[in-house]
Amino acid sequence: MSEEQNKGPGQMFEHELSAVFVRWWEESDLDETEMAELAIGVIERFCDTSVEFESDFDLDELEEE
Repeated sequence: MSEEQNKGPGQMFEHELSAVFVRWWEESDLDETEMAELAIGVIERFCDTSVEFESDFDLDELEEE
């Protein structure tokens, strides 16, 4: 049994994404930060979610001080 057959679907997906990232990093003018920002956008669209932040305190009050 080959190493690829021993990998689960999550590991195979991670390996595939890593290969695409490395190829684009080597062959394009994009840097790591740009690639990460674009990837986050794709993931948010795919999952139909976004990262939200709720503060424990009122940010508007801090700005007024």
